Amino acid sequence: MQQVLEQVDRERIVEMACNLANIVSITGEEKEVAEYLGGEFQKLGMEVKYQEVEEGRPNVIASLKGTGSGATLMFCAHMDHFDNPQETVVDDDRIYGRGLVNMKAAFPCYIEAVAALQKAGVRLKGDLIISGVVGEIEKAQVGRFQGKNYRGAGVGARYMMDHGVMADMCIIGEPTGLHLQIGNAGLIWARVSVDGKATKFVLAAAKVAQAIQDWEKEYQRKYTHKFMLPTVQIGAIDGGNPFKPGTRPTTDIFVIVKTLPGTAPLAIKRELEQVCAKVQKREGDILGVRVDLYLSTDGYEIPKSEYVVKAMERAHKTVFSKPVPYSKPIRYGITSDGSRIAAYGVPSITYGPGFGTHLIDPTETKAPAEWDSPTGVRRGVGIENMVNCTKVYAMAALDICNRKKEEVAKS
Repeated sequence: MQQVLEQVDRERIVEMACNLANIVSITGEEKEVAEYLGGEFQKLGMEVKYQEVEEGRPNVIASLKGTGSGATLMFCAHMDHFDNPQETVVDDDRIYGRGLVNMKAAFPCYIEAVAALQKAGVRLKGDLIISGVVGEIEKAQVGRFQGKNYRGAGVGARYMMDHGVMADMCIIGEPTGLHLQIGNAGLIWARVSVDGKATKFVLAAAKVAQAIQDWEKEYQRKYTHKFMLPTVQIGAIDGGNPFKPGTRPTTDIFVIVKTLPGTAPLAIKRELEQVCAKVQKREGDILGVRVDLYLSTDGYEIPKSEYVVKAMERAHKTVFSKPVPYSKPIRYGITSDGSRIAAYGVPSITYGPGFGTHLIDPTETKAPAEWDSPTGVRRGVGIENMVNCTKVYAMAALDICNRKKEEVAKS
């Protein structure tokens, strides 16, 4: 094991991270980064295939065949990012650049983990897959926002699984700060349309929005979980005609509801309708309210007894000489492709470098915590964080792919 860990090349990780950050791959425009990754996978001797999810949007799937009888492990990451004009900069122990935190930084860790195993002369018994998928970023077509740049929320991972890319287990390198996560919450986006009197329709909508936000407390009392925290958030609002204010007396409120695994979207729709009906009955200036769901993604969870969980616990302890920390409840509200993959019977965990939106990196000294916002410049990724993550991935692959398929299946 030590020989493998010594092969991890820090400079190579930095080089690949910078190369990936320099490729703009916003949702819908992933082809160039897929081709770059395909070239890197080929350098490892992996068999590379592309899945055309839609024109100009290929998944890239790389396979390294084992010697036989071992379990198959998949490393998965999405290639798209929420665009921002961030320059690629290496500053001390951090790298800043487009899409690195969410989640291009995982790819150098995957690639260098495989390279370290190869340089150490390790031949795995089971197959190893690295998949780069399109369209994970939470985006949905609604209203005037149409086209491939708004087709996200797991379209690539769903296509990959629908078309036969299978493994015994999966590791997703979304940013967790090297904490282990064994599932994630689901997601429902709802458009609540409020019709009101022409003179007060925006104010009427504000009353509905406040009632929905207040409903979160009741919602959390009803939907409890031992390690997930479901939430309700007013995410956007769109009302009237800006070119002639006061006309089109309808305001659309866009609501984000984070759900526990297995929650029926229709149940959430009906609860939202009940909240809105109470406000309408109370307020005379609300003429009508409609609730429409336009994005639903179920959550998932796996037990700690699954082999992939035990393997990651061991791998982390090998590298850090202490037990792996588990993600806090709020982190489970950040969705991933895990739900798309786990739906096919592939136990999936999340463990990756960086911290991501709404999560504070305790090592960040360059800017205050609020600097990391969905439309602003995201935090950099710690280089040492990526190096350590690479080592953990290598140890996990060494463990999992050298276990007999039957042994893994027992978990």
